[in-house]
Amino acid sequence: MVDKNEFYYHVLGAPRAVVDKDFGRKLLWPIHNYLENYEADKAHPKHKFIQAYLKAVNSNKTIELSNGQVLAFDYLVLSTGATNTKPAHFTGTTYEAVGKQMEDVYENVKQAKEILVVGGGAVGVEVAGEIAYAYKDKKVTLVHSADRLLPLNFKAGLSNGAVDKLQRIGVRVVLNEKIEIPQGVEFDCKVRPLELKGASGATYKSDLQIMTVGTTVNAQYMEALERQLGESLRTERGMIKVRGTLQLDSDKLPTVFVPGDVNSLPVGTKYALKVGEQAATVGKNIVTMIKANYDQVLREVPKLEDYAGGEMSMILVPIGKELGVFQGFNIAFGKSFVGNLMSSKLKAKDYLVSKYAPNFPAPAPAPAK
Repeated sequence: MVDKNEFYYHVLGAPRAVVDKDFGRKLLWPIHNYLENYEADKAHPKHKFIQAYLKAVNSNKTIELSNGQVLAFDYLVLSTGATNTKPAHFTGTTYEAVGKQMEDVYENVKQAKEILVVGGGAVGVEVAGEIAYAYKDKKVTLVHSADRLLPLNFKAGLSNGAVDKLQRIGVRVVLNEKIEIPQGVEFDCKVRPLELKGASGATYKSDLQIMTVGTTVNAQYMEALERQLGESLRTERGMIKVRGTLQLDSDKLPTVFVPGDVNSLPVGTKYALKVGEQAATVGKNIVTMIKANYDQVLREVPKLEDYAGGEMSMILVPIGKELGVFQGFNIAFGKSFVGNLMSSKLKAKDYLVSKYAPNFPAPAPAPAK
């Protein structure tokens, strides 16, 4: 396992961390001892974690890492995800560095009086809701470019409920407005007076701006492989092209798999639950190939399983600790109390930290470098 961070960031909880100073560090889980769960003989471990980032994938079935290592692979899983802005992404690679950055965001939010949240997807709605719920005295404005909040693959009733409940706790919601982002201006969740203009001509003054729009996939390492194979392996937006089996879309490297944000599947498949389903499909397919002795005895790729999870049809969106919206069973619970009940009981309590954190061993001293 290779990752540039020494921790796994439970990004689902990012909205709560902007208003709860102690909560942020609960979202950072150690990676270096994660694989201990899978050791048959802990005295003779066969798994390894390397803290580095991926620089290149090569056609001779090797990868190059930032620490200078070159590793050979039989099977390769590229789950490098996407980069976003704070609070969904931080630049540090150590627990302490990112913990400090999280605390800085918390302090800036606490200090700000007028906060502008740009982007009304699930994260934008949750961030605006957490801030307005925690700080009754702050002016919070949420601006979204579409005519309704939340992803368009969910029902309109979900958006109607989100608007209603955000307004209940004092959030100003502006729809059909695209904020013009000035070049050279960094949005890093720090207090600074700024006036931004919308496409409508309206202006929006704030002393802290939080961007919850757009991501950049982490796939620059594919450049060398594309040159070596003489074929394009990425879309115009930089996403890695995949087949239904989640294999890289190239006949020349059938043992490379790509689950998660970095692949070319529709945006509706990029939720945590769906990425987990993709990971399961990848795992099953690799096991199938190993059991068939592919590339050892068998030269023809065995029949593999297609990812059949489709796009997300269920969603929970807390709006503070008590309100929220929910869609499930093809029904949108927007303005009703059911959305509040489901969100507060299933997600708003701790953003699923208690459900997923136990998968990681308790923090232990990092191995000597």
